[in-house]
Amino acid sequence: MRNRLLAGAAALAAATALIALPAGIADADAYASDGAVLYTANNVPVSPGDPMSIDLTNGTVATMNNPGTTTGVKCTASHLSGYVTSNPAATGSATASSQINALTFSGCTSNVVGVTGVTSLTMDYLPYTLSVTDSPGYPVTLAPVSGTQPKVTAILKTVTGTATCIYLSTGSAIYANATNVPPRINLSLQRYVKIAGPSICSANIDFTASYGPVTDTAPGNGGIVLVQ
Repeated sequence: MRNRLLAGAAALAAATALIALPAGIADADAYASDGAVLYTANNVPVSPGDPMSIDLTNGTVATMNNPGTTTGVKCTASHLSGYVTSNPAATGSATASSQINALTFSGCTSNVVGVTGVTSLTMDYLPYTLSVTDSPGYPVTLAPVSGTQPKVTAILKTVTGTATCIYLSTGSAIYANATNVPPRINLSLQRYVKIAGPSICSANIDFTASYGPVTDTAPGNGGIVLVQ
């Protein structure tokens, strides 16, 4: 049986952002016929109900920038937590899912002219469903269970007061792909459009972040999650 490290999805914000992801270097067609998609590192199948946890990859930041620039908001920490809701047999096209109850950002700053600080950055419409498919490319989706589109609210301190910037995703979910070396989920240039806020709020933002690895925090597990 070949297990493949997952990259951990988030985001988000989004997060931006919670199920471990398959190895990008392993053979996408090498699956065990009798096993579930997700395992812990000691070859114990992940059980529905197991709590899962994921943070930004060490040394990285989450950014929500004006498209094509480095101007916007960056956060040094982001955390996702929830629990596994399904872990079917691996087939090469099977999908495992988790419910994400928390997707948070902290250590946020801004280099936008006129902005003096970031009060909060919030991913709205929680809980989200995080889905990981064991097909080639290892697609990951993070979507509100309510059927709405991902939404971000940024509350900024400015030289003239407080600005509340509200953005809606241009898609129905946050999309990502996983790699194993290094183990992470990569979210790149997820576009959001402003639906409310003053002129100091950018008309559009692109959300980029890397999360991983994912851990199963159930008693007796406590390890990186694998996928076969």
